[in-house]
Amino acid sequence: MKQHTGLFFLLALLLLFESSCSGLPSQRKPVEFSRKDAPPIQCFEPPPDVIARSNTAYLDLTAKRLGAVLQGTGGVGLDVERIRQELPPAVSIFEVIEFRICTQYGNGVLSKEEYHAFTKQIIPAYKNDPPHGQSAIGFLRPFNESPQPIEVACGPSFTTKRPAAQFVSQWAANIRRLRTERNVHDLQNLIEVQGRIPVGLTGKDVIQEAQFTLSCMAEKGELQIEKLGTSGKYHGEEFENQRIIFGDR
Repeated sequence: MKQHTGLFFLLALLLLFESSCSGLPSQRKPVEFSRKDAPPIQCFEPPPDVIARSNTAYLDLTAKRLGAVLQGTGGVGLDVERIRQELPPAVSIFEVIEFRICTQYGNGVLSKEEYHAFTKQIIPAYKNDPPHGQSAIGFLRPFNESPQPIEVACGPSFTTKRPAAQFVSQWAANIRRLRTERNVHDLQNLIEVQGRIPVGLTGKDVIQEAQFTLSCMAEKGELQIEKLGTSGKYHGEEFENQRIIFGDR
């Protein structure tokens, strides 16, 4: 009799544990959107525990820029492998981006074709083989916990050959060098301060890296950039030159 009582007690504990687990923030709640050109769509919110340990500011910026890439390409010719390099290494954290892209579609920001490019190309490639070897610093630490490294604060770049984490801090250092080493502060002089570039990176991609970092630092209030109406040149490639105006700090 005692043996049966022990078994019943154990089963009761297991049922209690199971019921308590079902109430934990591990289930994704659906949010429904109505669209005129398609049936209603359901987007599934990430579990609260995932959001709590995420750098939501970084992930919001990632989703915004990824949405812009989908809009810019119309979902055609996506470099899925390059996009995956900028996405969070943890599949659970990726759920935050997945939800925000879905809401962009639900709110009419993305077209059906653009959203399908995300669901049919990016999601399967990402979840079948998530990116490896990336630091989770930008994704797992709450945004306001401590000052963010500039490569985290600037967010991802989906349009350059290298992920933002590989070039932003280097270009930021070059921009600060420009302030002290040159009397003329513009994009042309910044390129010259940069000097030798990594093998395989030439022409406009280097310009895009510099412009991406300048735009980030301008958004952070560290400097201002203005169009000069003149062209610069780098390795035979012409680009629109920009004046760099440093603050008093």
